[in-house]
Amino acid sequence: MNALKIFLDISLLKAKPQDIPYSYHLLAITAVTSIASYILALKPATPELARILGTQNSIVVMSIAEHAFFALTVWVILKIRGYSGRFVQAMTAMFGVSTIIRILVWLVVSLLATDKESSGSGLAGMLVFGLSLWIWVVYAHVFRETLETRFGNGLLYTIVSQVITSMLLLTVIDVNF
Repeated sequence: MNALKIFLDISLLKAKPQDIPYSYHLLAITAVTSIASYILALKPATPELARILGTQNSIVVMSIAEHAFFALTVWVILKIRGYSGRFVQAMTAMFGVSTIIRILVWLVVSLLATDKESSGSGLAGMLVFGLSLWIWVVYAHVFRETLETRFGNGLLYTIVSQVITSMLLLTVIDVNF
């Protein structure tokens, strides 16, 4: 329960990744929950994604690959900056926070976007967009605290890590547009 409180506080920019216990076990748990929440958040779009990716199993593979590439990208950034010893806590924070935000995305979409023609669909889209931006703010916060830098630099590292992760993902996932 204490870890959940820390993840919520990090989500609200009140805590730092250093507040999370250094634990490979907790890192593994948050990685699995982040992957599961990613799949859950994509559930409403699953038929369309399955068409683009080829099969529904590809969504699971895509989720695992994206998380692995993101972790690798973060590790490389931390290694280059000389902070690789903080990788476990930084990734635990990012995976834990992403789990919370993706569950919120799933709830918003499930509760508000029941019909593409309803006004709830537009509200759901705006809320999902806001949550998507917020996760970048939180990642920037984690980078800022982990690398002992300014928030703007943390945001730059967030953008770079997301772009590199997306590029790596597109090189290994066969997309059928």
